[in-house]
Amino acid sequence: MELYPYQQRVKALIQSGKSVILQAPTGSGKTRAALAPFIEAYFDLPAAAFPRKCIYSVPMRVLANQFVEEYQKLAESYQRLHHQQIDVKIQTGERPDDPAFLGDLIFATIDQSLSSALGVPYSQSMRRANLNAGAFFSSYLVFDEFHLFPNGENGAEGALVTTLQLLSSVKNLLPFVLMTATFSSTMLGELAERLGAEVVTLTADEYHAIAAGKTDHPRRRTYVVEDDPLSADTVLARHHETGVSRSIVICNQVGRAQDLYAALREHPLRGNAEIMLLHSRFTQADRQAKEDLLRREFGKKADERTMNSLILIATQVIEVGVDITCDRMHTEIAPANSIFQRAGRCARYPGEKGVVFIYPAPLRKKGKSGEMLPDYLPYPKALCETAWQSFARRSKQEIDFLGEQEVVDEVHTEADRALLAAMDNQQSLIWEDIYAALERHDASTRSRLIRHIDSITLVAAHEPEEVGNPFLAQGFSLHRGSVKGLWRTINEYAAAYAGAEFEDAPWTMAYPTARAADEEDAANVERYAFQRLTGDDSSLLDAAPVVVVNSLFCAYDGELGFRTLPPGEAEPWASKAGTLSQGNRPRPYAYRLESYTEHIARMIAVYEERFADDYAYLQQRLHEEWGLPPDGLNDAIRIAIAVHDSAKLDTRWQRWVSAYQAAINTPIAANYLAVHTDYNPSDPAHGEARKIADRAASRPHHAGESAVAAARIVQAELTEKELTQAALTAVARHHTTSTSTYGDFVLHAGAVDELNAALRIANMEEKGGVWRLQSERGGKLDKLLVQPQDFQGGLLYFWIVRMLRLCDGLSQEF
Repeated sequence: MELYPYQQRVKALIQSGKSVILQAPTGSGKTRAALAPFIEAYFDLPAAAFPRKCIYSVPMRVLANQFVEEYQKLAESYQRLHHQQIDVKIQTGERPDDPAFLGDLIFATIDQSLSSALGVPYSQSMRRANLNAGAFFSSYLVFDEFHLFPNGENGAEGALVTTLQLLSSVKNLLPFVLMTATFSSTMLGELAERLGAEVVTLTADEYHAIAAGKTDHPRRRTYVVEDDPLSADTVLARHHETGVSRSIVICNQVGRAQDLYAALREHPLRGNAEIMLLHSRFTQADRQAKEDLLRREFGKKADERTMNSLILIATQVIEVGVDITCDRMHTEIAPANSIFQRAGRCARYPGEKGVVFIYPAPLRKKGKSGEMLPDYLPYPKALCETAWQSFARRSKQEIDFLGEQEVVDEVHTEADRALLAAMDNQQSLIWEDIYAALERHDASTRSRLIRHIDSITLVAAHEPEEVGNPFLAQGFSLHRGSVKGLWRTINEYAAAYAGAEFEDAPWTMAYPTARAADEEDAANVERYAFQRLTGDDSSLLDAAPVVVVNSLFCAYDGELGFRTLPPGEAEPWASKAGTLSQGNRPRPYAYRLESYTEHIARMIAVYEERFADDYAYLQQRLHEEWGLPPDGLNDAIRIAIAVHDSAKLDTRWQRWVSAYQAAINTPIAANYLAVHTDYNPSDPAHGEARKIADRAASRPHHAGESAVAAARIVQAELTEKELTQAALTAVARHHTTSTSTYGDFVLHAGAVDELNAALRIANMEEKGGVWRLQSERGGKLDKLLVQPQDFQGGLLYFWIVRMLRLCDGLSQEF
């Protein structure tokens, strides 16, 4: 299908090197506008012309689910047409299918993409926290429904502000698109100026042409403000009106959605209406089934529907992206931009007419006084109150896209101005947090840089250790406050249950900590210890990205989803365990014996065949914008690969390898300098051989030591100080993120010949630098590493270390 004129404008700007801020109504094809330039460039342009990876960030996982399904199907047709594959992936807390961001087109929630960019990834342990930032900062970046990104109510915090800060720092390196249907005019103009981006909007004629489609009339929505809170009586009364067969109800909280669902199911006036519930606490399989049903029963093709009458009860999970429509929509009050996003699921298609009913927030007791006050959560009170006033002035009126912009300007302009002013005033504080995340991988910064009430992935198990890798286990993403509330409820269940069944109350929740181990042991399988929560101090949950709940208190079914109950009221439910990682590898498996040069040759082969194009566009921009040598980043990666394990040529390491190989009856020659042994974790003889070798010799650490041993070689090869420091930092931190010291080492007599051979394999010329062959005492690495608050140097390090760790981990598969 031919692109709309505005989509053509977006493509032309992006492919010319510009970035775009796009404002277009719901259902007008914003996603296609953003992805058309990437997909065309991927198949038709050289790698240096445009980034080879796109990270498409969304505020809600349902949007990622829909897009990945749609574009995985399109990828099959692209492959048939172009005879080339494009790898479409998804990365959300619920579907962590691409934790290392290896796909070509990745749909991710903003929590996943931004935490990776900041070096505090939700998808990786802290040991691997430096792996993903290089992917983010080398990609074509798309941010959809940007206005829904979290931001602080009382200051410049959250994902929206952090995204703007990061983009302003890389605006000359990477193309990006910010998209929404509901930016205020103030926000549009300010962002364009700050980010050096072009604004693309629809003209009135373009909007009416898209809204009418092939019909003579555009879609029409009437908005009605109701005096009383949302109820089953009102929903059914509107649903039974003539000509109505589809209704959607959106509640602001899961609990209220579940209660309304139950009330509708049991209502005497329900009639033949089918009732369906969708929220965030269903498993991937059940949510997929429900979303498939939604697209069929609420979709554009009415002839594919199988139900005569259907009411959907949902939360914000369908607020954006879901391509469905209805005759009547019922929604609790929310900020104006959220209301219009929801309304995009009513009378969505050309020629349709619909009505959107807006209800006041229900009252609940608050504070010690027990006063009944409106419950606006999770939204700011001020924005909800202003939105209510604006919609009340237009009650029973039709509002088109131009009218929507008037409401958004009324409701959001002052808040947008305040946010931008706060961002300017607090910029130094924001960057303190950004550097704390990038440099120290301080996970506590997530609450300020991504979302204040950030989400926790909740998994269930009979014992905490049964979840395997808790970051990859099956789970549900809940607001942190909701998890604290669940913990208090479960504690009450446990106290009541203890007297009858246990001498002591059963454990309730636990959170993971990485178990102490040798972080530089490539064969070490990463495992977790778990800290069980006791007492009543919920602050222990403040920094936890994942918690494990005792299955005794958990229930699940496909109708109501996940919930907590007193023991005995339902069958205990447990999550599917997550796979544990090993060293730089994403999963545990055997190692094979490798000499130093064999290892480097395999890593270079992986780099050249799998990743050589990843930074082609970026490297050109670094030359043009930062003045780096034309092939500077590529050279830095190659030299880092060539020297990264140089201190494994330590005499003690080699004695250990020799003793180990002899113990498994495959001895090696005295001049064979190995970096990996044969090792199968499932073979008991190999485990016993490690113990024998440990008694014969020690295995000293090698990462920081390798940086020291190779420092003068790297400096001679790269000449640029920034590249040298970045490459040495990558070498020092290719197993863990915090290496800042080095120990004593003495390299083997044959090390220099082996290392020089490795340089030749990496296509690096020997430019006169000398190897440091020993260090008697060790010391600090600070003079060799990227310096604090050096953003450019930090980016160079992230780009290099990503390639180094990926190639290191994949080399044994090659």
